[in-house]
Amino acid sequence: MRFIVACASVIALAVVTVGLFPVHASADRDDMVSRGRYLTNDGVKCVDCHGARLQGMQLGFMRPGMPIAYYAPKIAGLPMLSQPAAVRFFQTGLLPGGGRARPPMPQFRFSRSDAQAITAYLRSLR
Repeated sequence: MRFIVACASVIALAVVTVGLFPVHASADRDDMVSRGRYLTNDGVKCVDCHGARLQGMQLGFMRPGMPIAYYAPKIAGLPMLSQPAAVRFFQTGLLPGGGRARPPMPQFRFSRSDAQAITAYLRSLR
């Protein structure tokens, strides 16, 4: 009888635990996306160069012959970087090939959690 009660308890605990994690993960993801939105829009002002919807735009303040980028690429959805590469970029400033983004892109050094939040937010956009 004790064995049956113990098994039933373990099964009940497993059912409750499995039911809780998806809700918790969803709440954590929402918090991460909100943090990323704050950092992107209010913190470092990505919209100043990448456009209001982060769809990319020509940088009007550049002049020919300057050794800097003339166009800020689309970053909504992060089409050019995998999730690990994006987190690494926001932490180290290094692109997948080992190079760096061209100026005027700042060389940010975000914490891992902030880099993950920014990546989650940008990936949530289309």
